[in-house]
Amino acid sequence: GSQELQGTGPVDIAVISGDFTLPISAWYLRKMGFPIGNIICCCNENNQFWELICNGQMHTDSLAISTVVPEADIILPVNLERLISACGGVPENQRYLDCCRTGKSYSVSDAFLQQLRLGLFSSVISSNRIETTIPNVYKTHGRVLSPASALAYSGLLDYRAKTGISRTAVVMCDKNPVCAADTVAKAMDISVGELDKLI
Repeated sequence: GSQELQGTGPVDIAVISGDFTLPISAWYLRKMGFPIGNIICCCNENNQFWELICNGQMHTDSLAISTVVPEADIILPVNLERLISACGGVPENQRYLDCCRTGKSYSVSDAFLQQLRLGLFSSVISSNRIETTIPNVYKTHGRVLSPASALAYSGLLDYRAKTGISRTAVVMCDKNPVCAADTVAKAMDISVGELDKLI
């Protein structure tokens, strides 16, 4: 068969899933016909979204664990209800919101889970791995990552390893390493002053 030229096919998007605004925006763009492949939603130890996508249920009453990526330290991802509504309609969204209000576990049918999974992949990345990814990426690629971008980048690598898909991808993150300078400098074993010179 013919080989697809780099950059002419769909582009995968890797994002953190604490705030679901970026994933659902990419999801809407794909529905409108933009060439977006899979959306990789990356969780840290607060992995309720991963539980939903992988196991068909999520606990709405868990306590958030504090990590090196505060943007992902969220139990109920903001704007996740938009995906649930788009895939399951208003009644399903109402059921989800009722579970959130009452602290009940939210479980979905196998049929609805298949709808949720279409074009979505979820990965869980530990804080330890985030802290090793930051210096490794700098050593191999000369790029300084924030903890949030290291989380999304690691999730992309997991997705590629699990699926064998290695097409063009975008790691979307709106946090500069400066926002977490202490964490980044510690991971790179340098001072904050030295980090400032690299950014």
